Amino acid sequence: MSAVKAMCVGETGKGVVIQGNMAFAVGCVRAGIHAADGYPGTPSTEVIDKGLSQVQDMITVGWSVNEAVAAGVGFGHTLAGSDCVVTMKIPGLFQAADVITSAAFYTGQRGSLVYYIASDYTPSSTQHLVDARYMLKSCCVPVFEPRNHQEMHEAARIAADIGRQFNTPVAIIASGVLCHSEGLVRLMETATREKAPLPEKMSDFITLPVRARMFHDQVRTTRIPALRGMVEESPLNVLTRGDGKIGIITHGVNDLFVEEVRAATGKNVDVLSLGFTYPLPMDLIRRFCESIDGPVYVIEDGYRFIQEAIQAEGIAVQGKGVDETVTEWTPALIAARLGLAESAGKSAVASLPRPPMICAGCPYRLFGQIVGKMRKKGKLEAVFGDIGCNTLLH
Repeated sequence: MSAVKAMCVGETGKGVVIQGNMAFAVGCVRAGIHAADGYPGTPSTEVIDKGLSQVQDMITVGWSVNEAVAAGVGFGHTLAGSDCVVTMKIPGLFQAADVITSAAFYTGQRGSLVYYIASDYTPSSTQHLVDARYMLKSCCVPVFEPRNHQEMHEAARIAADIGRQFNTPVAIIASGVLCHSEGLVRLMETATREKAPLPEKMSDFITLPVRARMFHDQVRTTRIPALRGMVEESPLNVLTRGDGKIGIITHGVNDLFVEEVRAATGKNVDVLSLGFTYPLPMDLIRRFCESIDGPVYVIEDGYRFIQEAIQAEGIAVQGKGVDETVTEWTPALIAARLGLAESAGKSAVASLPRPPMICAGCPYRLFGQIVGKMRKKGKLEAVFGDIGCNTLLH
């Protein structure tokens, strides 16, 4: 039995130290998700490559030629009644926009469609730093952002349950920091999910202009208000009370960083950690801000999505400037933003330099070496790629 399968069938509550992507993959199987498809994009690739591909007797798994095809395959699974996860990185969301934007507004009953979108706001292996939440908001797709490895493990179940309850696709934005780090996970309970009945009317999935207007209005007036009510009461919003003098609103992996700053500085700040970044629990946020006798800071990766939404409601918070370049926070950056002195630590061992390279064993590696030599000898003036590994040939 493979190590992955051992975790998929292991005893509930057993503790394992596991990479974030693998925690999610194992969680998909234990949650009873029926299918997964995707396109390899670091830092999401291991979900299928190292995880779900090892247990194809427990879940239907596939790779597609790009993210748009993967999203289409995933949507097809849901029409057949299956709950399906589609994996990609943030640029893949935009590549698959045609499918994702249309699938967002269908109102016919179907299985859950869950997008697992890995962010990379450093970036380490991504060609841009665009904040995907703006697009997902325009599509009325709820966004869940896990804050630790345990939530990564349970994310597929959380998202699929929401998808079934509210008849909506759901996006999981997983921080690359969590995707490629390891943490302690307690294996969740295993479950079997019944497939959704086949649609009675396929006309519910035909978007002629008049029907597109009808679908859009139904989603705006029915689904989104219901989702707002859900996120206001969700236990995934975590409130940590301090002395009431400084407040922090944060999300995702930054919850861990904020806790580290609290421990390192001894500053007893109040923290509201959001489970969902769309829709936002605005009533909860307002009550939190009113309870703080001092500044409230928004600490978020990407651009200013949460900050702008809060400020648009007339709630005073401090965050990033319009042209500020911080896209990924660290404990040191958070401490500096709050004006707190973090105790200086020093790495025991310096990190080894790891520039991007074509992987050992890749069939294109030799081609890349030959192209590189030809450029050095002046036999080639330029080499052009499109995305990902191809850019390493320049």
